[in-house]
Amino acid sequence: MTHFLPQYISFLSSCHAKGVLWRELKGAIPAIIPFRRQLHPLWFFAQTFVIGLDLYIVSPLLPAISRQYHQPPSMVSLLVTIFALTYAISSPVWGIFADHYTRRRLALLGLLLFLGGDLLTALEPPFRYLLWSRAIAAVGAAGFTPSLYAYIADTTFIHHRGRTMSIASAGFSSATFLGIPLGLIIADVWTWSTAFWLIFVLALLSWGITWKFWTVSKHDIVPQNPSICPDSRLAVNYIVTALAYAGFGAVYTYLPLDLTQSYHFSPLRLTVFMMAFGLFGLLGTLGAGYLSDRVGHLRVIRWALLAETLLLLGLRHPWTGAILWLGLLLFSLVTSYTPVLKALVSAKGAKGLALSWNNAAMYFGLSLGALGMGMLWPYGMTTIYLSATIFTTLAYVMTLRL
Repeated sequence: MTHFLPQYISFLSSCHAKGVLWRELKGAIPAIIPFRRQLHPLWFFAQTFVIGLDLYIVSPLLPAISRQYHQPPSMVSLLVTIFALTYAISSPVWGIFADHYTRRRLALLGLLLFLGGDLLTALEPPFRYLLWSRAIAAVGAAGFTPSLYAYIADTTFIHHRGRTMSIASAGFSSATFLGIPLGLIIADVWTWSTAFWLIFVLALLSWGITWKFWTVSKHDIVPQNPSICPDSRLAVNYIVTALAYAGFGAVYTYLPLDLTQSYHFSPLRLTVFMMAFGLFGLLGTLGAGYLSDRVGHLRVIRWALLAETLLLLGLRHPWTGAILWLGLLLFSLVTSYTPVLKALVSAKGAKGLALSWNNAAMYFGLSLGALGMGMLWPYGMTTIYLSATIFTTLAYVMTLRL
């Protein structure tokens, strides 16, 4: 027994926090046991769902808001427009600080502003303050979302990044097809402000998740090139993102109007269709992320843009019935490559700054497609399909420079 005592004491000392064996085991644990970031995608999904719900739930609530405030539809629709434009403008401003402060700190600050905006909305203030409340919420969302994607880029290996970002982006896609019916139910059973009280509670939980579980990565604060294009290909990525979303925004904005006027969709049928449209977008988001990790981000983006262009050309034919539904649902499926664009941009240069500008390009493209096609709407939906085809073709050509 006494013969083994010195060896036993030596073994215990090596297991001490400062011992060699302990350091070796500590270094080997991450390779043996999956890192806890494996649980994060579901948290990210929940957090982006809250942000997306705040945007998409507004549209079905506009009639109730219009009645309460005695405002015409053109005025209450500013609640959506102001949110989108404020998001696009403020996102690059957040990008200035994105790589100089921790992701966690900026995300908490963004969520705090988001909470303040939604609280003000839920209190049903005078209409001009209601507009301000949407702007405040948009500023907060613009600060949180790029921080979340940058955090994913910092804490996820490149060959898993597309999948993780697709799960996070699926929160937005889920909000598109759940926001409309949820908004209609809430407006019918309670008041429109109840929806924002619900979002406020969910956002408060999201703030708690960020504070409790987000860690400070060693990549969080590193010296970065202050240019918005530390890699020249980032500028091309911004252009591709803007063009792709201009094409999508043109179709998505005017599609409900076309289905109502040209195909005489009833409100119920239109709601069911938009839910299916959002569901296919969710499936496309998840599929694009998983596929990009296997065959490459750039290849998936090119395939999706090519499929989108061909579908837009096909939709110019006056299809009806099941063929029309199939074509439009496939369009939703192949246009859901947002996480792949973000995964691609996160591999080039300053992640926080680049993702902020990527978000700004996305919302700029959506606004361009929505507002720019208003002049072409009198010429019919086929003209809008053709214009969207031009946008996606240009986007595809630009990807050849990536």
